[in-house]
Amino acid sequence: MEMQIKCPKCKGTKVVKRGVSPTQNRGKQQIYLCKPCKKTFIQDLGFWKMKNNEQVVTKAIDLYFSNLSSRKVRNHYRRHEGIKTSHVSVLDWCRKYVLKVTKFVETLKPELSGELYVDETDIPRGYNTKKKGGDKFWCSVDWRTRYINATL
Repeated sequence: MEMQIKCPKCKGTKVVKRGVSPTQNRGKQQIYLCKPCKKTFIQDLGFWKMKNNEQVVTKAIDLYFSNLSSRKVRNHYRRHEGIKTSHVSVLDWCRKYVLKVTKFVETLKPELSGELYVDETDIPRGYNTKKKGGDKFWCSVDWRTRYINATL
């Protein structure tokens, strides 16, 4: 099934290819021309105006959610991939794409095993982090599928 390309201005589907736009890190991007409104555009595939390519961004998010800190992800890219990126960029990518994925995940109906693993984490905040207090984070995970089904 081929994805239908729509004009972002008039939402028309009568579009034709009109060359490519070279980018520094993402390769060549296909340019389209909308016949009804005569507007040229590049299709947004979720990584619109990102300076790094899709593989760099998704790998950074995966490394971050695999328990590497944002600074360790940055160091990994600098040492092994030769890509200069900031630890703040890694955090920004995680924030941006977690919001997009959350909308999709909320529509899923997972088949859970019925066995849950619940964990509590105490997150200190304020000037004195040694004292009791702060925030408590609860997370409930299905034992078999590892699906996070509830957080508090």
